[in-house]
Amino acid sequence: MFNTPSIASSLQRQVKSLPEGQLLPILMEGQSELAYFKALSRLVQSGQLIRLEKGKYYKPRTTRFGTVRLTESEIIKALTQKGSKITGYLTGNVLYNRWGLTTQVPNTITIARRTRLPEKELSGYKIKFAVRPFPFKETDIPMMQLLDALTDIQKIPDTTPEKVVPILVEKISNLQLPQIFRMMKLALEYPPSTRALLGALLETYIPGQPTDILHKSLNPLTKYKIKGIGTVFSNSTKWNFYEAARGQNTIQGGNRSSRTTS
Repeated sequence: MFNTPSIASSLQRQVKSLPEGQLLPILMEGQSELAYFKALSRLVQSGQLIRLEKGKYYKPRTTRFGTVRLTESEIIKALTQKGSKITGYLTGNVLYNRWGLTTQVPNTITIARRTRLPEKELSGYKIKFAVRPFPFKETDIPMMQLLDALTDIQKIPDTTPEKVVPILVEKISNLQLPQIFRMMKLALEYPPSTRALLGALLETYIPGQPTDILHKSLNPLTKYKIKGIGTVFSNSTKWNFYEAARGQNTIQGGNRSSRTTS
């Protein structure tokens, strides 16, 4: 028989040692789920915890102005981890702002994950989800974030490919060769335009990579239209890019039917 007071006492000690403004790790091994969540509910009622959403709680940080909302980093942690398991990763304009790809401060956090979830608000943040409907590991996330940036190169606000590409080149240059090869394999799950951008980037700035896997995956009749691409890639014609006229920034043939990003 489980001892409810011992569960409450254990949780009380855990909350007391938890820094303010941080998520509470849910540690239920060997404990009654009903008793555990009843104890959590009592801690919420007493104001020692705040319920973020089902199964997620945090210790509030209070100032003389009132309770401070959960930080962006803690929100992202709550949305991308379940216990010790990684269930998704940060993508979209919050990531691109952190990387210096845009100076615009976004009001929406975008999380990529295997399955779709509806948009919602958490602690004052608007949350959107992007679907990556193929298997990926935690170690794949840095490469997938780079592929996401290439996919969204024309959607990143207040910037141009001329500004974005050098930053991505620097990040890719810091990868190990097995990671670059893995990124090319992952790129096969992305739209053709993303594969073409990655192939052109590697061939131009990080030569010696076996980019044939990317080039052979492309339809030679499909062209990709990106304004200013010729100034960053000397091999843009080989990879089926052509200059967009002023005001036209649309990639032709970059179908993203299985992906949703912001």
